[in-house]
Amino acid sequence: MKRIICVVSGKGGVGKTVVTCNLGLALTELVGEVTVVDADLSVSNLGIQLGSYEPVIGLQEVLRGEVDVDDSISFHRSGLKFIPSSISNERRFTYKPYRLKNVLKDLNGIVLIDAPPGLGDDVFSALNSCSEVIVVTNPEIPAVTDAMKIVKFAKDMKKEVLGIVVNRRRSRFELKDDEIEDLCEAHVIANIPEDHHLRKSIHEKTPIVQYKPFSSSSLEFKRLAANLAGIKYKQPRFARLRMLF
Repeated sequence: MKRIICVVSGKGGVGKTVVTCNLGLALTELVGEVTVVDADLSVSNLGIQLGSYEPVIGLQEVLRGEVDVDDSISFHRSGLKFIPSSISNERRFTYKPYRLKNVLKDLNGIVLIDAPPGLGDDVFSALNSCSEVIVVTNPEIPAVTDAMKIVKFAKDMKKEVLGIVVNRRRSRFELKDDEIEDLCEAHVIANIPEDHHLRKSIHEKTPIVQYKPFSSSSLEFKRLAANLAGIKYKQPRFARLRMLF
């Protein structure tokens, strides 16, 4: 079944790209046909996090019409399929909003768009290309305030907001799920805990879902992926014990 899901955030620095990569790999392990697309053309974080520092072909070349979208697909050693954006010193890359939508329609299965943060024209183009939206935030007031804006923006565009992923849960001195839901008028669909293994996985350029498959954050990514795929999640046997190793 073809689905295009845009992963957005109201501000940078909340871990949107980390969430997109790990959700993409967790979905790949479940349903097989998944492509993650780096639509943040000014930063190119997704490719860098996956070790693709200087891709020969990126999303910009596809949007210019220089290559077909299939030629821009890269494969991470974890099995994750992704389309990076090129790292360039050129001035801000711009394109017609419909262009990205036309490009992505040629991809099969589930497509996850790693959108730029904020509410700019490039975010509009990413949202214009999808039918469903996931909003990533941290459980602090400034981040949730920005998440409120992007939820409203997506709803105004008639997109289905699947819910909010709260990233980097740490302590009780944070906004609770019900508070976030009341402010954003959207359900919290996952809480990704603070996980010291996550920083190590970024350093190793491997999504934590593969790097530490039984860590607390990996299990939550897998639970989220199962819910999105409509599959009943069953936690692995001895998962809590395996978290210790």
